[in-house]
Amino acid sequence: MSEIPLVLDVVAGAGVWLKSEETVAMKTKRADFVAAYLRGRMIVAGGLGHEPSALDTAEAFHPERKKWERLAPMTFPRCSASSIVIKDRLLVVGGVNQVPSSAHEILYVKEEEVL
Repeated sequence: MSEIPLVLDVVAGAGVWLKSEETVAMKTKRADFVAAYLRGRMIVAGGLGHEPSALDTAEAFHPERKKWERLAPMTFPRCSASSIVIKDRLLVVGGVNQVPSSAHEILYVKEEEVL
């Protein structure tokens, strides 16, 4: 996995890739994870860790603080899952942990909640 985190900044105009010194690395290295924008935060969950084994961890990036913060872990570790945001909730469905899974879980972050 790459040690250089890159973020595409489309707010600045045509879209520019920011270099690693302008970004903040996630707390947990991961690949093949779900990601979504929820209540002003970038949420990442699951994926493959360093071992490689499926992860149950989740974290949120708060742009104003420029900081990743840990969230409660998912009930089941998984990678290759699907996700969608519905009514301020992140729904993570399926994925793989040794075998395909039909598991699903929902992350809800209240608007006033400080992560």
